[in-house]
Parts: sequence; C-alpha cells; structure tokens
Amino acid sequence: MKVKYIFLFVAVFLISSFITYSQENKPKRDSSSFISLHLTPGLDIPLGESADYFKLGGSLGLSGEYAFSNQPMFFISGGMDYNLAPIQAEKSLSILAGGVGGGIYYDLSPRLSLKASVSGGYYYGFFNKSDEVTTSDTTSGGCPFISGGLGVSYLLTPSISLGLGASYKSYLGLFNGVRVLLGTSYYFTGREKRSLKIQSGLPLRPGFLRDAKVPDPGEGIRISEIEFEQVFPVFHKYYDDHPIGAILLHNQETEPITDLTLSLFIKQYMDTPKECLSMEEMGGGETNRIELNALFAERVLDITEGTKVPVEITLEYKMRGEWYRDTRTETIRLYDRNAMNWDDDRKASAFVTAKDPMILSFAKNVAGMVRDKASRVLDNNLLQAIAIHETLSLYGITYVVDPRTPYTELSKNKSKVDFLQFPRQTLDYRAGDCDDLSILYSALLESIGIETAFITVPGHIFIAFSLDMSPREARRTFHSPDELIFKEGKVWIPVEITERDGGFLKAWQIGAREWREHEPGNQAGFCPMHAAWELYEPVGLPGGGSEVDLPATDLIVKTYLQEVIRFIEREMYPRVVKLKAEIKRTGGSPELLNKLGVLYARYGVVDKAEAEFKIIVDRKEFVPALVNLGNIYYLNEDWETALDYYERAYSQEPDNAQVLLPIARVHHKLENYGYARRTYSKLKKSDPDLAERFAYLDLKGEAGVRAAEVSRVEGVVVWTEE
Repeated sequence: MKVKYIFLFVAVFLISSFITYSQENKPKRDSSSFISLHLTPGLDIPLGESADYFKLGGSLGLSGEYAFSNQPMFFISGGMDYNLAPIQAEKSLSILAGGVGGGIYYDLSPRLSLKASVSGGYYYGFFNKSDEVTTSDTTSGGCPFISGGLGVSYLLTPSISLGLGASYKSYLGLFNGVRVLLGTSYYFTGREKRSLKIQSGLPLRPGFLRDAKVPDPGEGIRISEIEFEQVFPVFHKYYDDHPIGAILLHNQETEPITDLTLSLFIKQYMDTPKECLSMEEMGGGETNRIELNALFAERVLDITEGTKVPVEITLEYKMRGEWYRDTRTETIRLYDRNAMNWDDDRKASAFVTAKDPMILSFAKNVAGMVRDKASRVLDNNLLQAIAIHETLSLYGITYVVDPRTPYTELSKNKSKVDFLQFPRQTLDYRAGDCDDLSILYSALLESIGIETAFITVPGHIFIAFSLDMSPREARRTFHSPDELIFKEGKVWIPVEITERDGGFLKAWQIGAREWREHEPGNQAGFCPMHAAWELYEPVGLPGGGSEVDLPATDLIVKTYLQEVIRFIEREMYPRVVKLKAEIKRTGGSPELLNKLGVLYARYGVVDKAEAEFKIIVDRKEFVPALVNLGNIYYLNEDWETALDYYERAYSQEPDNAQVLLPIARVHHKLENYGYARRTYSKLKKSDPDLAERFAYLDLKGEAGVRAAEVSRVEGVVVWTEE
C-alpha cells in the first residue's frame, strides 16, 4: 500500500511542477499554446489472453498537457493513472502507472476538437489485500507500458471541456485491452481566449489565438483612407467578389513586415469575418491599397429602411518576431433592400426573381390556360408572351411614375439611389414605374423558360424576349422584320411594357420604334438577362407573397385569342392580297401558290394552306409543295400519309436537305431508328446547321423524345418556300 501512495504523490508532484514550469516559461506573444489538466475516469475491457484472466475493470487518470502554438496543435503530456483489474477468480489487482507522451489536436470547429495521442512509461501492479489471497498472491512487480488512443472534446465554457475517447493500453507482461474514457479538462491558458471569441459572436479565424500586441503610433503598419461605396442589400452575393470599399496600408518600418491578414466584419449582417487580404510580406516603406469585401447573410434583405452599422476591420501581422493586431471600427450605411443605383444597367437583373413562388404560380397558370388554344405552328414563345401580357392588363397592372424616384431622372445620375420593386411587390401593388413593370414582365417570362433582355434608352427602360426560331426563319416569317431585334444569334421582340391600353401588338410596335430610333446612334443598351445574372444573381424577397387571384380562365383565353387573331391578320392578310394579285397576273405560278400556302400554314390557317398545296401537286410533282403537304399531315400525326408525300419529294430530289429532314423525323416517329439515322447522316453532310437544330434524331426511344422536348422542336416543322 505504501508504494501506491508514493506513486500518487509523485504523480501529483510531477503534474504540479509541469504546470508551474509551463506557466513561467510559456511564449509571451502567442496564446495559441495552452496548458491544461485532464481528469479521465474509464472502463477497461481486456482483450485476447487477458480476457481469460481479467474481468471488466475501472480506471482513473490524471494528466497535464502543454500544446504548442500552431494548427493543428501538437502537445506533450505527463501523468499517472490507477487501474482496478478484477480477476476471474474473485480477486483483484491494482495497477499504478506513470508516463509521458504526446499527440495532436485538430479543430473541427471553434468548440469541437479531435485528439490523437501516444504514451509510454512504467507501471507497478499488486494484489489488493482486501481480497482473500494466499501468500503467493501477494507478489507484486512492475514493467513498461505503451498506449495509444483517439478522442473528441467539446468546449463548454472558456476553460472547461468534456471529452470522449478510446485507447489501447498494454501493460507488458500483465494485461492488455481497450480503455473507454469519459473525462473533463481544465485549461489554464489559451483556450479561454478562443472561447471568449466564440461567445462574443465572432467566429474563429486563423491567427486569432495569437496574443498580439497593439502597435504604438508611428510603428508597424499605418491604416488610412478607409472609404466605403454605396452598399445595397440586393447585391449581397455580389460583394463577396466585388469591393464595398477600400483601405490604404503603409509600412512605416524600414524592414519588411510579414504574415499580413486583414478581415472585415459587420456583426449584425455577416456570419463570419471576410478575409480581404493575405500577404506574405510587405516591404519597408511600401504602400498598398486593399479592396474590402463582405459576405453578407441573407438577413440583410430584411432591411426595409436604410441604416448605419459598425464595421470592424482587423489587421494582423508579424514584426520583429512578434505578432501585432490593429482593429478599427468604422460606420457604414446599408440601404434598404429595394435600393440600387444605375451605374450599371445590368444591376436591375438582381430583382428579376423568376423562381419566386408567386411569379411561378402566375406564369404557369396562365401558360396552362392558353395551351393548345391557338395554332401550334405559331412560335410558342410569342404566344406565351402575348398571354402573359394580356393577363397582366386584365389583372389590373398599371403604369405609375414614382415622383420620388423617377427613372427618367435617376438613370441620368449614376450615383443617385433608385427604389425598385421586386416582381412580387408589383403584383401586390398592381402598379409600378417602367423599371418595375419591365422587371415583372421579364420575371414572368423567364419563369416559363423564355429568355429576356433589358433595353435601355435615354431616360427609359423596357424589355425584349427571344423567339424560338432562327434569324433566317424569322426574316421569312414576319411581314416587318425591322420590328425584330437580331442579336446574340437570336431573334428578339421588343415590348414597351408601360403601354397598358393598346394590347400586346401596340406595345410591340412602340418598343420596336424606340429601338429603331436609338440603336443607330448607339443610344440603346441591350442587356441579356442570363448574362447579367452571372454578375448580379437574383435574390429571393424574404417572406411569402399573397395568393395570386387571376381573372377567370374564359376571360383570359378570350382576350388572348383576340390578340393572336389580330397578330395573324396584321401579319398575313396584306401579304395574301399581294400574293393573290401576283398569282392572277402569272396565271397560277406554282412557286407563288406554294408561297401563299406557306403563308397560310405559318399562321395556322391550315385548311387554306392544304388547298393551295394540292392545287400545285395535282398539276405536277413540285417538291416544295409535296414537302409542305407532308408537314400538314405530320402536324396532324398522320405519319404514313406524311411519309408518302415526303418520299414523292425524295424521288425528285434525294439530296435536298429540306426533304431529308422530314423523312428522318417521320421514321424516328415510327421508331425506324436505323433508317432515321442513315437519313439524318445524309442531312448532316447536306446542311449541318439544320441538322444541328434537330440533333435529337441521333438518339433513340425516350432519350430522343426528351431531347426533342428540351430543344423545343417537337411541334416545329420547316416550311419549304423554294
């Protein structure tokens, strides 16, 4: 028993001496290092041959650690433990052990750490006299031991943590097994500063564990000329990569300063500090201008009135072997969530929230109401845009100039702050300025897959949307191609969204006129939405909008069809009159009759189109008319009749791309994939651009069907004029 008490006394002495020595000799400028005391009760599970002699036992350990100032943190340790090891024969053995070791801490988070350790030393074991033992059982002795383990600890308070772990321990020549530990630790230095930082709400960042000095005036790095830009919550994602301000740093020393880091933190609206600078070295006398960035949390969008908030800027660096920290607190103004300026027209794209549930509900419900109500041969994007536009009028959307922030004035002054409405807000208010209505219409169209763009002219903004056809096809289809915009390899229709009384066609005509008046003098800006989103991502307006109360379906469909008919009459009948006069003059030219049939077909007057084509083929095997007749039956899903007309055309012109395409498509529909692919291969050689548009023909089955739907050519046919 005397030996047991001697070991216990030695252990306490060693640990106390270790702690005292470490406190007296710890680094003065780096409190990343820490000193700690650990109490670890445990359960011992014997393994292998030891399980034949020993039962489950218990243990209690006491140790001290010194962790070094780095990350991950290496540590050295020393301590002692007591192990009570019951023997199968109703006896027990006491084991006292003392040793030294080391290991590593790795922080998973500011509070949670992993620990790996190894140790070795000497143990002394003896039978407990309280058991019924014989004289031979009183034998005692010692030998070396080795141990290794893993654990996890969680920091509860600035100085106390709880831990859970397991280790393998081998008392050489006596016992080996696994020890399961549940313990507590007390930190004398280091960890309490880390925890206080957590409790203050400022997350841990590299270098903060350092016990840094504050530079005296005239030494180290001078901070000056701190400037901030206008900060708008709607661009909170943008500021992660783009500056909200700048700061000037000047090295006042003659020698280099190393390991510079600079961070910015706005406590109320950021979750973590944003590192704005990480520099290995700044030369003596050197000056640098550093841009300041911020990664705002989404709660910044809760700001409905502009506010001023404190900004903490922290600069850390190493000079003459010691760490220094300079912290400045400045004030910055955050504008409300609807605010922005017009120094870049693309900024308005951040308000185009096409995924807002209220916007999706409005647009998708309207699209469903008008689906298949008009001819499928008309451009689907155009039909959807007409339906959305007319429904907005029925919904009661009106154009109202905001006297406080008129776009006409604010667009001229790039630094002035404008108030823009999110689409959901405009639907709620049922009114808005030109920018508000443009944002709303664009969001609705984008939500159903129609690409849009902002058009800006002096003092005004409106939008354009893309058609689902090629520029060549559009020039053939539309009576007045000068009312279209040909950009980005696409065809766009400009719409003056503030025109609320004359219907879609009038809004289109006004938009086209405004584009023609300003584009030649480079006064018209064209900003595709998808390109703008790459820089200014759209953000969701917090909260939920009100339920969309759309007008009656019958009224929406009626108004929509009236505008579609007006469009058809405007586009078709002036050309019908002209073509009929030329047909009469030429005595029924097949080319002119075919053009008239194509004109009817493109605007959905299919019965008249079929009649014109049949007049031609009754006289002669005219390839364009044969193909177009086949197209009519293709749209009616009469594949066999369509194929008959296509093959008659093929017999006349087997290398004609406009014949090869429909033949490949019909065979694809009939699941004759081998024939379809061979014909499509010939098409790719004849007209690569046309073949690329119908690339789904290279695929089979469901893959081909999905590809056709994605490329939006399922219901599209190519009418042949020549």
